[in-house]
Amino acid sequence: MSSLHLSGYDFEHPKYELIQKALVEEHNFTAEEIKLIIGQAEKQQKIIDSMNSPAEFTWTWDRYRKLFIEPKRIKNGKLFIENNLETLQRAEAQFGVPKEVITAILGVETRYGKIMGSYRVLDALSTLSFDYPRRSNFFSQELINLLLLTRENNLDIFKLKGSYAGAMGYGQFIPSSYRAYAVDFDNDGSVDLLNSVEDAIGSIGNYLFQHGWKSNYPIIWEVNNSFEGFNADFVNNVRKKVNFDSKTMSPKNAIDFNFEGLNTDVLLLSYETNKSTNYFVGTRNFIAITKYNVSHFYAKAVYDLAQEFL
Repeated sequence: MSSLHLSGYDFEHPKYELIQKALVEEHNFTAEEIKLIIGQAEKQQKIIDSMNSPAEFTWTWDRYRKLFIEPKRIKNGKLFIENNLETLQRAEAQFGVPKEVITAILGVETRYGKIMGSYRVLDALSTLSFDYPRRSNFFSQELINLLLLTRENNLDIFKLKGSYAGAMGYGQFIPSSYRAYAVDFDNDGSVDLLNSVEDAIGSIGNYLFQHGWKSNYPIIWEVNNSFEGFNADFVNNVRKKVNFDSKTMSPKNAIDFNFEGLNTDVLLLSYETNKSTNYFVGTRNFIAITKYNVSHFYAKAVYDLAQEFL
């Protein structure tokens, strides 16, 4: 297998030295182990190309939504719920996340486990660590976490497959999320997001719960008016929240919402559909979904797909 061929890359590459230092000094790897592993990584230019044009930020909302809210994905999602109802109900009881939302994330991410990614995770994270400067620090940490994850779970690092961004398994967890939030939901003594549907279901529930999900709480609602008067930088920016104001963010169907306890931070959202713009407010639960993927398109697609399962 060829080594990682990057412009000017060798084992004295500054990023390689930082990764090696962290693994040796903090995690008891040897320099020889690291060199053996990373030396077998292969650069994938198409990974960089994909990172530069993600659908969440380059497509229109109509096009993006149609990719996920379509008959086959809806039909298979209902079938997935039927086939895994007990596990989904158990996750809902433990973490407060509706079975429809967990299923929708699995549907958006991997078509319920049918498409988990064809890139070697080692190649993806090495390429992005060494040859994607804009997010090199982030992916270097993920590469470190990959080595730790495979050692802790006795996984073959050379065979792990995933997305171009290094996410893997049914729910497409990146290595740091796998290590932090994955749970052994089938109680077999191991955490396996690659083969265990039960572990995947429980881990998604735990991930959303740990990121602020509140049971029996609204996710999103449409509002009567636009967000005129608000700072435009806050609209559709999942990193910028505003404090809820029931006077300026009144839902179209106010009777359906209990405003008690909604004195909290929310996201201001707008979506263009059929040449018209609709305005929404995303609550803490919508924000939790954006922690899974930092995109208001993604979170709304998950919500819309989940609604199809009700």
